Amino acid sequence: MSTVRPVVTFDMDGVLCRPPFGINPGSNRDGPRNSEGHKGLLWRTERMRYFGRRPMAGAREGLALIARSYDCCVVSARSEDARGLTEAWFARWFGFVPAIHLRPHWRESSAGFKARRVVELGAIAHFEDDPHTAAWLADLIPVVFLLDWRRNRWLTGVGNVHRVHELADAAPRLDELRGAAVAT
Repeated sequence: MSTVRPVVTFDMDGVLCRPPFGINPGSNRDGPRNSEGHKGLLWRTERMRYFGRRPMAGAREGLALIARSYDCCVVSARSEDARGLTEAWFARWFGFVPAIHLRPHWRESSAGFKARRVVELGAIAHFEDDPHTAAWLADLIPVVFLLDWRRNRWLTGVGNVHRVHELADAAPRLDELRGAAVAT
């Protein structure tokens, strides 16, 4: 008899993959939830932005730990055009390629895509670095883990957003969630 494992989702950049030069630029304060995406310079240079980047501290070990008990999916606002580079990056740095969900077009905002896809996947938890996205997802799923960056520290007081320094920091809370789900 097989058992269904809970789904946990992960943003990629700033969560699993270091941002360029180790600087996380996003603070995304007061962004509207219903905004559309736009085809700016970042979308046009999508594939070039990911060369030479390494995993975040503790990302490989943390993802491996969480993957022992959960189905782990990556939900990234990277363009579908970056799939080949993204899969090769995982194979190189993590030794496997998880299920990866990339944004199919620029018309949907990054946060909007993640909110839609994380709910469709039925995730019980998501790992994020963008505070706007974290707050939005906190209204939709049981728990959001916000990777601690200086530029996202303004987000406070959201009960089911838990700030972590590394992925493994979330393991006890994830186990509590799984235990509560089994008990019901």
